Amino acid sequence: MIGAMASCGSCGAEGVAPDQACPRCGAAQAPELELAVRPRPAPKPVQPRKAKKEELSLELAVDPRTLVAERAAETHAAPVEYGLGGAAMSAPVVRGPAKGPPMPQVRDEEADLVADAHVLAEYGEAPKSWVTSPLYAWRVMKRQRELKAAHVARQAEAERTGIALEDALVAFAARVRPTAEKVAAYQVALEDLVRAEDVLRSRDNVLAAEQDAQKARLAQVDARLTALEAELSQAQIDERLAAEQLSSTQGALAREEAKLKRAEGELAAARMRDGGGPA
Repeated sequence: MIGAMASCGSCGAEGVAPDQACPRCGAAQAPELELAVRPRPAPKPVQPRKAKKEELSLELAVDPRTLVAERAAETHAAPVEYGLGGAAMSAPVVRGPAKGPPMPQVRDEEADLVADAHVLAEYGEAPKSWVTSPLYAWRVMKRQRELKAAHVARQAEAERTGIALEDALVAFAARVRPTAEKVAAYQVALEDLVRAEDVLRSRDNVLAAEQDAQKARLAQVDARLTALEAELSQAQIDERLAAEQLSSTQGALAREEAKLKRAEGELAAARMRDGGGPA
């Protein structure tokens, strides 16, 4: 029978008979000296390392502050010049795709408002590590308090400006009305204005009459309250006088009762001395 095939003890070649030399290294096989060792598994193929993908850093082509300043300058500047220079100035700024989920499409006005709000907020650059997140959150909270105070001040200023604008418009209308009354094109509008003024004047007269009547009623109530307050003060004075008289009368009564008790005691003592005992 053919013996079982084994492996070479020197080089590990497979398929070598126990009584034959290794065809690879030529070493003679000695089965009685060989140990029962498990054959080594074949080495696993080395997988190539995956190259790390470098994250693309996206930067704005234009600084937001510079963009806002340029737009403000364009608003108050002279008419736009056509040509290559005007086309270059009016070309939109192309920004790279932002990380994360796609943002909803917004109009140009909303994008401008978002950019202006971002510039006005001045939160600074967002933190890239969680270590600096608390400092960034504190800076944002502090800046929000400042922005709220500034917003309240701007609202009050806007209200004052609106009132001043209305006063200026009224003064301007009063100044130009005599001139406008001489122009035929404004006659229809002025007639409507006169009718509206008549209605407002009649309502004002009614309200003024009601206000005068209310003032008269308030004056009567004030007079009655004044008289009642005077009566109340006089009643309080009388009450204090009565209380003082009552206290003095009670004191005199107590003194008289004490005198009466003393006289009764003296009378009883005198009777005991005269008659040798109580009567």
